[in-house]
Amino acid sequence: MMGRRQWGKQVAFLWLGLAVLATSAAAGALNWSRLGRLEGTTGPQPAVAALVAHPTDPDVLYAGTWLTTEGADLIYRSADGGATWEPAAAGLPTNLPANSGVNDLALHPADPDVLYVALQRRGLWRSDDGGASWQNANEGALAADENVIALAIDTEPPYALYALSDDGLNVLNGDGPWKAMNRGLPNANTTVYNDITLDPTDPGTAYIATNPNGLFRTTNGGRLWRSKNDELPGRTFNVQGVTVAPSGELFISMRGVGLLRSGNDGQTWAASQMGITFTNTLFGTISAPMFDPADPQVALVYNSDGIFRTTDGGATWARFTDGLSVTAVVTSLTFAPARPGVALIGTAISGVWAAAEEEPDPPDPPDPPARLLFMPMIRR
Repeated sequence: MMGRRQWGKQVAFLWLGLAVLATSAAAGALNWSRLGRLEGTTGPQPAVAALVAHPTDPDVLYAGTWLTTEGADLIYRSADGGATWEPAAAGLPTNLPANSGVNDLALHPADPDVLYVALQRRGLWRSDDGGASWQNANEGALAADENVIALAIDTEPPYALYALSDDGLNVLNGDGPWKAMNRGLPNANTTVYNDITLDPTDPGTAYIATNPNGLFRTTNGGRLWRSKNDELPGRTFNVQGVTVAPSGELFISMRGVGLLRSGNDGQTWAASQMGITFTNTLFGTISAPMFDPADPQVALVYNSDGIFRTTDGGATWARFTDGLSVTAVVTSLTFAPARPGVALIGTAISGVWAAAEEEPDPPDPPDPPARLLFMPMIRR
């Protein structure tokens, strides 16, 4: 069985690369243009599986990749907003097979120089120096060949780190040991774990997406999980992705069904995909939304038809690919907190693209005031 976001790996990794997207609602057109190349050379670029942006430095970006090109590195770092990139993978395993690599990448909320990377069948790794060097972070709890597929970190002390793998969930609280927290979750032999997210409005609440066992919720930091499938449509619950919006509203992407939303923790659901198309993919195949931290009404999703954007909290969506190459199919996305309204998206082998808001043409200068000619009054 395959891990998280199977559709993304099966379809999107046929098209590989990276892009940066500005999504401000201010006036001006949004059009794509190409940025620097990860490898600094022409030709196909490595597949970008995960992206994170420094929370306070607008120039620092990280890209985690799959080894899809000769000489590719697992991690790249940019110090100039994506114009140029340097490898940042010293200490990471060098024996991964081709077409494998990074599954997820996360920054520590209290120290942005601390990064965690989840590797396909190589466990979890940590950097304390902004990617300059990496050390194994499995610490006896995760096997050396563990397929860690998704990460999540609490934003409040003790900054619990959630590592979801093919075998279930392990949680690291501060400096304590890893703890397996699978009570109530389906047996790993009978399910595929796809995604995990934390509720930003309710500490200790988290959701896990699985196939075919659907959605699970905890309200006590993972100590107990309960199914949230009672009101989901269908009999097989292939939940591929899950997101909690800044408002606390819950979103899931469900293959064969599409994008659903719930305003009551999954007690009831409503369709939330008006404007999204499924021309080039199985109906309902769509990523979970990524919300803009600068505007909670703005979010992005993607599938093989392209990128879709909402400005009304997910009620409606519009295609958002102006200027983007037809070969650039998205593989990952995130927003950049230090650049309000800007998101990073991973796309095709053409490398790094940007869709920044164009400055509107300056208005024409006003016509000069008419010159009035006065004739002297002739007195008679």
